[in-house]
Amino acid sequence: MVSIDREGGDVQVKVGSEGVEITAHQAGLLDLARWCLALAEDNAPAGSHVHLDPGVAPLVGVNTPLLLGRDDRLRT
Repeated sequence: MVSIDREGGDVQVKVGSEGVEITAHQAGLLDLARWCLALAEDNAPAGSHVHLDPGVAPLVGVNTPLLLGRDDRLRT
């Protein structure tokens, strides 16, 4: 289980005309960065992931669900 100490930020995820748009204020960006860092830790197993669902913090308003995941098969 991957967890972080949240800043309590707000994040918006939507599919726009130019692709997927992820926008947030400072605290929201810090939360996203912390989730990415937690997934990158040596002790996070391959396949670890975080579901961010609309209407549940930090996704505010109308959003597209977002999954952040670790996939060690993507090495180049």
